[in-house]
Amino acid sequence: MKGKQVKVIEYNLTFGSSARLVNILGLFRYKKNNSLYIIYTDANNNNYNIIYYGSSYIKGTTALSMECKDQNDKEIIKEYIYKVTNNENLDNYEMQPLDNTEGIEIISSNKLELKKEIIDKLIETIMPKEEKKEESTKTNKKKSPKTLLFLLILIIIGFGGYYLYTNYFNKETTIKQIICNKTYEHETLQADIEEEQVFNFNINDQLEKIDITKIYKFNNETEYYDFINTGAYYKYMPENNTEGGWDKDDATYTYKTIEIERIDISYKKPTDYEEVLSYYKDENYICEEKVIN
Repeated sequence: MKGKQVKVIEYNLTFGSSARLVNILGLFRYKKNNSLYIIYTDANNNNYNIIYYGSSYIKGTTALSMECKDQNDKEIIKEYIYKVTNNENLDNYEMQPLDNTEGIEIISSNKLELKKEIIDKLIETIMPKEEKKEESTKTNKKKSPKTLLFLLILIIIGFGGYYLYTNYFNKETTIKQIICNKTYEHETLQADIEEEQVFNFNINDQLEKIDITKIYKFNNETEYYDFINTGAYYKYMPENNTEGGWDKDDATYTYKTIEIERIDISYKKPTDYEEVLSYYKDENYICEEKVIN
């Protein structure tokens, strides 16, 4: 049984900073209900008095934390902590290896306040000595005046090049947009989709990129939480190599994805302004034309 310190990949406002690290103190499947749980603490806070936990799901090298809804889940976590800190048998817990886990994505979580000495003992028991991050002891070699002057010249050249690139070579070329919207029922999910596609054209009326937003509005709370808590929403996220992101709103049972598609030789749909407009109108989108410059 071994814990690990990892970075927060994506998170809610619990931690408030993308530079946060957490100590994973348990990733296990509870054999009696076959559910996967994760337990962790905020590694950036030296005043440990709170344990965070949640139901979990593994995606590649990332572990997810999602809010537990059942009161029994809290008792399972408390039982695990008691058994670990008292060196008791953990036969009901199938521990998951953390060797390949590089980050944690905190969608939501539960809090459990404990006495500091209990949390300290849990961390001491679970976390390997080498995972308790310490400040680097590497010494900085003194640089000679010539070296510093050379570095200063490189910095000036770098900023100058960046300025020229930003102001002369990298100007936005979009001058027209077509904004198309469509609402429809999802084929398998109990949700309605509100889709918006923003087509960006250059001075030659050729398509450069598309900003695609989809909002999944679920019909009821049960369908929404099944979609989120089972990790099914991952199937509908933008691919890892695609620009964009996602968001959710528990209050309105909605899930949103944003994707930016750059136009290249692999793009097979129309790219000319008039053809794009005609194509999406034929696909029952409601389209609005907009001039940027």
